[in-house]
Amino acid sequence: MSAILRRGFVPALAFVFFAAVAWGGEEEKPKPKPKEKEAPTLPAPTDEDVDKPGKTGAPPPTPIPPEEKKEEGEKDDEGKDSKPSHVNPFGERAKLPKYARPVRITYSDGKVVEGFTWRRADGTLRLFNRAGRAHQDYFLSDLKRIDVRVETEEFERDWRWKNQGSSEKVFLDIGYLWQQYLTTFTLSNGQKVEGDCNGQFTIQTLDGKKDNWFLYKKQSGRDDEKKKRQELKPLVYVKSVEFTDDFLKKAEEKKDQPKAPEDSKEKPKPAPTEK
Repeated sequence: MSAILRRGFVPALAFVFFAAVAWGGEEEKPKPKPKEKEAPTLPAPTDEDVDKPGKTGAPPPTPIPPEEKKEEGEKDDEGKDSKPSHVNPFGERAKLPKYARPVRITYSDGKVVEGFTWRRADGTLRLFNRAGRAHQDYFLSDLKRIDVRVETEEFERDWRWKNQGSSEKVFLDIGYLWQQYLTTFTLSNGQKVEGDCNGQFTIQTLDGKKDNWFLYKKQSGRDDEKKKRQELKPLVYVKSVEFTDDFLKKAEEKKDQPKAPEDSKEKPKPAPTEK
């Protein structure tokens, strides 16, 4: 029995050995490399192309026909005006927003500006009501008038250190002014509210020019040149704001007034001088 098993086992073991040798002895064939793409070649230039100026082998540029200039009022083939339909937004007066209000602004130096004013995106104006100790928001349409007065004015003296590394200050005779204001809102129903207010506004005058004006809680002349108190100019602030359109009526009346006729009489000729 053992002899039979040996006869069957030896051939099987030999088959496995030779199969392993044959499998491991085969070398992997290298994969073929992909062919590189050939760059496109231009046709060889002829003798005529070489003699011509410009790039060899390149076709000559096609000329652009000049535009025909049309006079003002002349129409195209389709019957449309030759003038361009687009409009330069910077060349004409921009339209006023719907929430703009006519206003007259008076500054502390006597300057008066009239036009239309508004806040960005019709935003509200916030006032800190000192009596109610709370913030209150108002639209410009809720206001009839704004008045500002100086509550406190002080002279802030400039200073320097006494010595290098010293903590002692030496105050100079020069400095700047700073002011604190009290703002009063007069509402459409006549009610008055006092407090502190900061705000930025846009105004467009009747000639189309735009500018910004401000309401301050505090203002200082720190950025100005430092001078003695008696040499400093007073700070300029918005003193009053009136939401009225009476200046528009005056402007219309001026337009409607006829011009005075010029004197048609001939001027008297000067008397001849005796020779």
